[in-house]
Amino acid sequence: MRKWLTLCLIICLLLPTTVVSAKTNQSAAKTYASLHLGSEASKLPMKLPNGLVVDKEDKDGFGYLPVIKLNGKTVWREADESWINTGGTIQFTVTSGGDTYLFYKSGASGGSGIDLVGVNKNGKVILKKKFGGVGTEAKFLSASTLQVSIERENKKWNPERDPNAARHSGIYDVTVYQLSAKGLAKQKQFVKKA
Repeated sequence: MRKWLTLCLIICLLLPTTVVSAKTNQSAAKTYASLHLGSEASKLPMKLPNGLVVDKEDKDGFGYLPVIKLNGKTVWREADESWINTGGTIQFTVTSGGDTYLFYKSGASGGSGIDLVGVNKNGKVILKKKFGGVGTEAKFLSASTLQVSIERENKKWNPERDPNAARHSGIYDVTVYQLSAKGLAKQKQFVKKA
């Protein structure tokens, strides 16, 4: 009986240490506020708790595009080479597993797009996805959940007589995606506006 009590006491003393150790190995999930690269570029670079750095790259004086770095080396660069689409909006997260998801919104009155990228804590790109339309909006609902709203084109728009701005209807279809460490963007919910 005495051996049994001694064993129970040892287990009780070691259990909290094991739980604390397991919790410290997981990073806390975090969603960062969106930044406009045209007016808030000075807030970058930003070092994340998983070791990645979200930074900006100057596009020949026309504005900035986002990049993600690991140990000073660029592991992802926004592919939009057009100077028109520089200086857009970004938002990024760090999941509890250490992955980072970032979206970049760019565009003008004729249409806009969202580029989504996922990079794991080792600097490997695990997800690339594009969304586009007349107008697009996005926001992270959590560190691994993204909401994307795509605007429908105005049915009465006549490209021969109306400016590009008239393409906008103000009606958005909303989709929520669950992002996974395997590089998947699984649709969780879709709401089609009437």
